[in-house]
Amino acid sequence: MTPDEARDDLAYLRALVQGVEGFPRGFGQAYSAAGICYGVQFLLHGAQAVGWAPDAGAVALVIGVGPTVVFLALLAWITVRDRSEGIAGVASRAIRAVFSAIGMANLAAAAVVGSVALRQHSLTIWLIFPCIIMVFQGAAWLVAYVLWRRAWFAPVAAGWFAAGIAAALFIGQPAAYLTVCGLAFLVLMLAPGVALARPARGRG
Repeated sequence: MTPDEARDDLAYLRALVQGVEGFPRGFGQAYSAAGICYGVQFLLHGAQAVGWAPDAGAVALVIGVGPTVVFLALLAWITVRDRSEGIAGVASRAIRAVFSAIGMANLAAAAVVGSVALRQHSLTIWLIFPCIIMVFQGAAWLVAYVLWRRAWFAPVAAGWFAAGIAAALFIGQPAAYLTVCGLAFLVLMLAPGVALARPARGRG
């Protein structure tokens, strides 16, 4: 390794740890959008579980697929906008890499849990999957805390871990389970996403 290469590597590590260019605003916006869409969806499913919302017909169809359609549309818009603005940087790439890896892990977990649930004809097994998603989110925020030392990242990570465990404890009680999931997504995705989308981009 030449001295110039060593200096470049050190500069990269320093930028990664310090996050000098800040966090990507689009990531915060997409994360908060996911929190709203899927948090509301979980709560509406909870309303269905107690008979407050229909579980069949057009309304049920909207509850089932509407949030995903809205989120994908918002995500596409944010992605195209950020690409046109040329947003890039060490911290931006790193945080996207962390959450992209978690997203791939979610897909693998869905295949694992879903295949077993299908073979066993067990809804209970499938309900473990959202708990796994929450634990993975906690892992992502823990990595983010270790890398960038933002003080509030640690409680977000702890909140996700706690929510995943709490949801697992309520499997078998649909209304309580769905309420825990809905509140977790609303609070632990919407609030951090809004914080990262601010002009200060989540510093603190």
